[in-house]
Amino acid sequence: MKRFIYYTAVFLLFVLSAQSSIFSLQSIELSRSPIVGIIQDNQVPIKVKGTSTGNVRIEYFEGNDSVSNFSQWEYLSYSDDLTKSLMLNDINYNTEYTYRAIFANGSSSEWFSFSTFPQQSQSGEFSFVFSTCFRVNFLPHNIFNYISTLSPTFVALLGDQIYADYDGNINTGPPNSVVPALRSKYAQNFDEHFQAMSSTVPIIATWDDHDYGQDNSDSTYIYKVETKKVFKENFPIYPYQVEDEGIYYQFKIADVDVFVLDTRWYRSPMDVVDDEDKTMLGEEQLSWLLNGLNQSTAPFKLILSSVSMNDYGGDTSSGREGYDSWMGYTFERNTILSFIEDNQIYGVLVFSGDQHYPSGYILNWNTPLNSVSQTDSSIVYSLSDLGLVVFDFSSSPLHYNRATGHALIPGNQNNPFYSFEIFRAELGHPSVYGLVEVDTENFTKSVAVTFYELDSENELMIRLYGITVIRDSLTAVISQSIEIPSYFLIKQNYPNPFNGETNIIYSLPEGNFVELIIYDILGSEVITLVKDFHAAGEYNVTWNGNNSYGTPMPSGIYFYRITVFSDQLLDQSFHAMKRMIYLK
Repeated sequence: MKRFIYYTAVFLLFVLSAQSSIFSLQSIELSRSPIVGIIQDNQVPIKVKGTSTGNVRIEYFEGNDSVSNFSQWEYLSYSDDLTKSLMLNDINYNTEYTYRAIFANGSSSEWFSFSTFPQQSQSGEFSFVFSTCFRVNFLPHNIFNYISTLSPTFVALLGDQIYADYDGNINTGPPNSVVPALRSKYAQNFDEHFQAMSSTVPIIATWDDHDYGQDNSDSTYIYKVETKKVFKENFPIYPYQVEDEGIYYQFKIADVDVFVLDTRWYRSPMDVVDDEDKTMLGEEQLSWLLNGLNQSTAPFKLILSSVSMNDYGGDTSSGREGYDSWMGYTFERNTILSFIEDNQIYGVLVFSGDQHYPSGYILNWNTPLNSVSQTDSSIVYSLSDLGLVVFDFSSSPLHYNRATGHALIPGNQNNPFYSFEIFRAELGHPSVYGLVEVDTENFTKSVAVTFYELDSENELMIRLYGITVIRDSLTAVISQSIEIPSYFLIKQNYPNPFNGETNIIYSLPEGNFVELIIYDILGSEVITLVKDFHAAGEYNVTWNGNNSYGTPMPSGIYFYRITVFSDQLLDQSFHAMKRMIYLK
């Protein structure tokens, strides 16, 4: 009898053990799709989140390669909310990879795929979408489906990925409830549409006030350590400059440098006096940014800031004095702008969100802001004309409906002490984003920013306005392009000032009738250089300083005006005028 009881007990233990093993095999899986991070130095982090503790790694392979590679095993623990960044090594640029998560018990996730960045430190082409602000009570976030169809190289989420102080305020409960409440908000807000995008498109992220923890919050916020912990649990590891403080970092894509700011961890309260002691970035981060800009040889330097740098996007909704954006921190903003000017740093562009409407501004300007070309829905600027200006582009909300900010003061448009407004949509629609297309491969390097908003009635994204910034080499301006230009373009004459002859370069994306006329400072016509039909291409016309009768003109200021009669512009004419100086 004793022997029977013994064997029965052993058998029951075996059955229970087998059932436990089967249950374990079935229970370990991803609780959401992975999130792809920044591709740098032939590595890319993948953030995974599981349903229980255990070891996990990534299996991945390139293109149609049949040979798999594997990341290191990492352990999912409850202390990190069952999340881990897994590093993929030996990653090639401009390449598509397929990957999945594998657990130590033999189970695995579905397959996902992503494409890597263009080669670092080499000219290239890439695109990204930027915006901020999507709130859990506006679920589902279908906007991410629209973004996915654009196939951007990456998506820049510049803050307010959750609203810690809305829809259940984490700040009103006991301290030990803060971290669980934050984790719950991320779990809810990263819905299926976000996951479908983030598992295939690399995500760049920083925070703003609401995911930092509280509206218009600053360095004094009491739960910032907790919110940083949960932020890092929910995004891939980034190349942070410091580990135990703010979340600012830098990366390179093609030959473009990108600086991602932390505008919360170090900032002074918004209602203190705006002087040399008031800071948004803190001394260390400010020094890092200025040194990085000064050392960069990139044709474009992109700054990703959660809050806008212009003079109109500030928020005062906390009821305190001052402004939450850079317009409330003008001493430090002017320090940055003066440094850019003093050190001759060209090609600085700032991208932000927060203000809940799309806009484009020019800062640091002191010369006439002549455009290369302009239509009702687009404009092109050349840095060779504008010099050391800083462009400020802002786009938000991703999924919200309330706009902030301040009306334009028309008189400021002629005052270099204020931001020059290129474009602004007065009321932000429920979903807004900016698409940025960067091209440093062509002779004329460019950054094209196009703003879109959702037409909720027709469920379509509507193009609002496009702003293109170009940068070309003046020393090579008379070389001929063998490619068909993509837009109308007239460059500043070269040389300027000139004595003898000067070159005027213009580009046509299609065949058009063209007029090119020289005027004196009084507006009188001096000579018509071109009045003919031209095929698509780039043209170089010289002027020797003579009028239409062959008589030399006196030294002074002259203007050249090009008019193109274009079918593309629905029977409207494209025209542009530029100033030049003739010296004898």
